[in-house]
Formats: sequence, C-alpha cells, structure tokens
Amino acid sequence: MSNSVIPQAQLEGNLRRYVLFRVLYSARFYYPVFTVLFLDYGLTLEQFAVLNMVWALTIVLAEVPSGALADIVGRKRLVVYAAFLMVIEMAVLLWVPVGESSFLFLAFLVNRICSGLSEAAASGADEALAYDSLKALGRESEWAHLLERTTRLVAIGFFTTMITGALVYDADVVNSAIGVLGSGLVLEPEAIIKLPVVLTFLTACLLLIITLGLKEVETGTDTESGAAGQHRPSGLAQLLEPFRQILTAARWTVNHRFVLFVILAALVLDSVARQFVVLASEYYRVIDIPPAWFGFIGAGMSLIGILNARVSKHLVSNHSPLFNFALLSAILMLGLLGLTLVIPWFGVLFAIGAFAMMGMVSFQSSFYINREVDSAHRATVLSFRGLALNLGLGLASLLYTALIAAIRRGKDQDLSAELVQELVFIESLRAFPLYFLLLFVGLLALGRLLIKNRRHFTRVPKK
Repeated sequence: MSNSVIPQAQLEGNLRRYVLFRVLYSARFYYPVFTVLFLDYGLTLEQFAVLNMVWALTIVLAEVPSGALADIVGRKRLVVYAAFLMVIEMAVLLWVPVGESSFLFLAFLVNRICSGLSEAAASGADEALAYDSLKALGRESEWAHLLERTTRLVAIGFFTTMITGALVYDADVVNSAIGVLGSGLVLEPEAIIKLPVVLTFLTACLLLIITLGLKEVETGTDTESGAAGQHRPSGLAQLLEPFRQILTAARWTVNHRFVLFVILAALVLDSVARQFVVLASEYYRVIDIPPAWFGFIGAGMSLIGILNARVSKHLVSNHSPLFNFALLSAILMLGLLGLTLVIPWFGVLFAIGAFAMMGMVSFQSSFYINREVDSAHRATVLSFRGLALNLGLGLASLLYTALIAAIRRGKDQDLSAELVQELVFIESLRAFPLYFLLLFVGLLALGRLLIKNRRHFTRVPKK
C-alpha cells in the first residue's frame, strides 16, 4: 500500500498507537521487585545472573537483524511480533508454579529469551513507523514534539506501575485492601508473588490488540535504494536479504559521520549512566536510605523524564549537536563526581544526573538519527544505536566486575563481609568519572581524526 492511499486518519492513528505502545510496553509492574520476584519463585542468585546474561546476549544478537527485517518485511509486523512475545514471556511466568521444580529454570530461560527477542524487535521498528507516518502527513518537523509527548506519558506510566507493582507485592497491603472491601478472602503468598505478573500480562494483551491496529507505511525502499522495485528476492536470496540490508545500512552509517558519531556519543553517555543505574539500589543503601524508600525513589526518577523531554526538545531546537553533547557530558560528570562523596540521604540528588542522562540521550539520538536517515534504512540504523548501547553497557559491566574483584583482593580479610562489600562499592564509585573522561576524550580524538567537515555538528537550528 502506498502512502497516497493511506487515509490521514489512519496515519494519525499510527501516531496515537505509537505513544500507547511506548507507554504500555514500559508498564511492567514487576520492575520494582524484579530481583526479589525471580528469587521468590525459587531461583538462586547464580541462576538469576545467568538469566540476565542470556537476556542481554539475546538482545545483542537479535538487535540489528530485527531492524533489518523491519525495513524489509514491514515495521508493523515487527512491532506486533514484539507485543506477541511480551504476551508469551508473561504467560510463561503465570504458568510456572512458585517453588523449586525441575523445569523452573527452563521456564525462566524461555521468559528471558522471549523478552530479549521482544526488546530487539521493538527497538527501532516502532520509531521508524511513527516517523514515516509523520513524513507521509508532511509533518516531519513535529517529531521532537511527538518524542516529548511520548517521553512525558511513558514517565507517568512508569511512575504509576512502579508504585502499583510494589504495593501489590506486599501481602499485608493486598490482604488489608481486600479486607476493607468486606471480603473474607485472604491471598496466599504464592498468589501475591504472581500479582505483578498478572497485571503485566493483561497489559501485554492490551498492547497486542493496539499493535494489530497499526497501518504499514510504504517506505519506498526500492526507489531509495536504487533497486528495480518490481522483482522481490526469493529462495536463498530472500534468506540473505536481511544481511544485505544490514551491510547496506552499515556502509551508509559509516559514510555519514554525523549519524555514526551520534550513535557513538550515545554509547559514551548511556553506558556509564546505565551502569550506575543498575547499581543504584546498593548506592541508596550505602547513603543510609531505608529499602522501603527505593520504590518511591525509582518512581520519582521516572518523573524526571517529563522534565527531560521538555529540556531535550529545547536543546535540539535551539542549540547545535556539539553543544548538546558537551552539556550532557558536563551534567553526567558533575553527577558522577558528586556520587563519589557518598553523602547520606542528600547524595541521592547526584544520582539524578545518571537517571536523567538515559532519557535525554534516547530523546536526542532519536531526534538526530530519524532526521538524517532515509526511510529505507531507518529501522536498521536505529537498531545500530540499540546494539551500540547494549555493547557499551556490556563493556562497562565487564570492566566493573574486574574492578570490584581487584579492589576486594586488597581489603582486610578480617572485616565482615557486609563491611567489605560497602567499602568496595564506595571505592568503585571513584572509577566512574575517570572511565567517562577516558571515553569522552577518546570520542573527541576519534572525531578530530575522522571528521573533516564539522559544520553539521556545530550548526544551530534556524528559528
């Protein structure tokens, strides 16, 4: 179907469904109790670590092929596929009984693989479909506004699910609420454990229904790529088509240095910030914040996304990409330096920089990449960004693990395990500013070497 015969109302519907997809896809009620949920089901810490590694590896392996498939077979199909996999991953957790069993780990393995494949399928395809819908409407200039609105609503949705998920996991709260309603029912712990899963499963089902209503937008791939347009590959050629798409998009990205360095800048900022966010709960404990407050802090951090969206929209509309990168780098460095002070309670303010960074990086990289990339390669290039961010986090995690081991070897073995863990963590915080500085300087040096014409990076948007 070509853009000319897609009614305007359906294109507008794509935009609304894109926003709903982003909100509901992020609305996972088990997030505030993620680790505890897995352990309460009966898994060990070692199994939990293995499952997270499988999840990350699945995303890395599927990220770019999924983006290429979105450009070839259609963005809607990949978005629907992502929603369907979310239904499957939650259905598995609903089905598997709580408690140790011979198939418990296998069930969670299926859950993590489905989750990783879903994340990879959704990455880029939804944005590409939304942007192409705006393009078909002749309103590409509204992309920053749509991103701001989406980010704001995602933050509100995430805030709501963080609070709700934590509350429904508390047996006293749930049974007290049931008692207020006048019912004599008392839920067993096994049922309480699954309540966040039930809510997320229902959300996933609604999400699947919403994605089925999307309308595919013709990207004009054949015209833009110079292909014949009338002859579609078949047989072996069809199997190789996604890899050709990846290579074509990779060559395009390498030759368009602005897009390449947007992706690399996102990697530099996001990898350091995200590595701290993974460890945030331990930081809160070290600065004497009671665990009961962790969920509320996480919910509060999600609301920062509302401010992030407004600030990011202003930055991309009024300042050059180089200025924006320098500003985000300064905010992150200030936050990382503040974290090393380990100030009781008030130290949480410095964590805002890391949490804010992920949202601002996502907004600005999405804005710049979608603005520059042609429709034929949009989802694939966006998947390169997702791949880069996951690889950046993987490298940061690997280096952090090695650092922790090195610091721990130098500690007095007569100290208690809890004290050693706290001292090691505090000392490891000092490496974050240094690691970010090395990445920052390395990126600038690479840019000086590879970029001859810097006008694209220093150009201020016209009013």
